[in-house]
Amino acid sequence: MPAREPDCSCGRGPSVAQGKWYGVRSYLHLFYEDCTGASPDWDGDGSSPHGAWAPLIWKVSLSTGTLFLLMGATALAAGSLVPPKLEGIGEEEFMVLDVQAVRYNHVLGTCRLVGMALCAAAGMLGAV
Repeated sequence: MPAREPDCSCGRGPSVAQGKWYGVRSYLHLFYEDCTGASPDWDGDGSSPHGAWAPLIWKVSLSTGTLFLLMGATALAAGSLVPPKLEGIGEEEFMVLDVQAVRYNHVLGTCRLVGMALCAAAGMLGAV
């Protein structure tokens, strides 16, 4: 029995290219994949080579971006809302430098910097 030509007007796909026609399964694949403009790179089981990773990458980047945004906002709030300590104690002639207050104020500045960096990273992940 000679191979029948498919009735699809688009005329492309693996069944048409090889000149073979295999009944209902081939007809459904031709109708749903070939004629609707689906990618010819798909496997026989219906899964795409890049399509399986796209939702996973999207979910991971969204959750990581949200986590970075929350941590960045917390660090930025802690660095900005906590009042700094006085570093110098005393009068003009006798000034004592409080080393712990200097370290404390440096940590607050670092918190603000890390918070801004985390918020920027969250923004980039959100854009991706």
